[in-house]
Amino acid sequence: MSNSYNEKLQRMETAINLGVPDRVPFAPKVSLYPCFTYGPSVYDVMKDYRNAAPAIRSYIRDLDPDLAWSPPTYPIDPLEALGTNMLRWPGPTHKLPLMSSYQHLDNTYMEDDEFDEFLTDPTHFIITKLLPRKHNNLKGLSKLTFHDIFDMSFIMDTAAFGDPEVMSALMALMHAGQHVRDKIEQAKFITNLIVNECGCPTRGATVCAPFDIYTDSLRGLVQGVMDVKLYPEETLACVNRIADMCIAKPIAAAKAKGERLVYIPLHSGTDDFMSGEDYETFYWPTLRRLIMAIIDAGMTPYVFCEGKYNTRLDVISDVPRGKVVYMFEQVDIRRAKETVGKVACIGGNLPTSLLAFGTKEQVVDETRRLLDICAPGGGFIMDCSLAIDNANPENMLAWREATEKYGTY
Repeated sequence: MSNSYNEKLQRMETAINLGVPDRVPFAPKVSLYPCFTYGPSVYDVMKDYRNAAPAIRSYIRDLDPDLAWSPPTYPIDPLEALGTNMLRWPGPTHKLPLMSSYQHLDNTYMEDDEFDEFLTDPTHFIITKLLPRKHNNLKGLSKLTFHDIFDMSFIMDTAAFGDPEVMSALMALMHAGQHVRDKIEQAKFITNLIVNECGCPTRGATVCAPFDIYTDSLRGLVQGVMDVKLYPEETLACVNRIADMCIAKPIAAAKAKGERLVYIPLHSGTDDFMSGEDYETFYWPTLRRLIMAIIDAGMTPYVFCEGKYNTRLDVISDVPRGKVVYMFEQVDIRRAKETVGKVACIGGNLPTSLLAFGTKEQVVDETRRLLDICAPGGGFIMDCSLAIDNANPENMLAWREATEKYGTY
């Protein structure tokens, strides 16, 4: 590793541990900004992650961040092999411009009368209900059954694998799997470029809070946040079952790869979507369980609190000191410093809209304001409110320079 890498890593780790580094780390949540600023198109990157290499080099060269993100994109080839319908992405499939982002479509994939079916056998439900509903080329999986353990019954049930629709679904899975194996190697190439060639730490694995998996992947956001009132017992049972299923594996995989930071984007737990009481009942217990599992595995949860989080600050302070990073989109940053900032590193809250549409003077003024409030005593990382796709490169440079100039201890 280069000296640049080690210096940046030390700066980040000191801030995360609530210490005082040489200066405030500059670690913007950059999403597709390298593509939009330097090219190639988002479509080209989704086709082959390695196409992002020149843009990433240029981005790190120009802004010299203390933490770099790979462009977070789904891979197009496996999506098309599966006939995925839960996303729209750039290119000919959806007739969207090549230089546009992808978009999740909010939908309900588990119906009101299917809670018991999911809770009784989640794996069977996922294979025979969830996957066929999300991927057009997997509809044949709905014809499978794995509930009968009597030997003769099982043997006879294999007749379904001779069904043309089932065989087509299995072929789609194999084709998708071949594509994903290629994408894994492409992702390793980009990580190696960021760390070893550019000398910059990178954000590692991504995992989601169990309640967000429930809303994102089963019930949809709109329906899911209503379920806490309409189906409270069933919702809580599902969220806890998801936690049982979905926490251990990604953490073990991240640890095996030597990841340092595990990114947790929080979607559904904002002030706008549920009361404080419901947050403490349905959202926080399994999120804290996830956070503690990451810490116990020797890694750092890098938690992005999307939306407004002013009424959650005392609750999310219930974590071990110096072991968690909380990044905020919309929060009273002074109160966050006084509460969460006593136990966890904080960051974020500089409006991404300002980087896109503001003046350089406005960016510098807001940077100084954040530094005046949050930098004293350490435990602060300079970051923006939302992940950046489009932004004014001059504003980005002014932000970087102001952080370095005014964020020195």
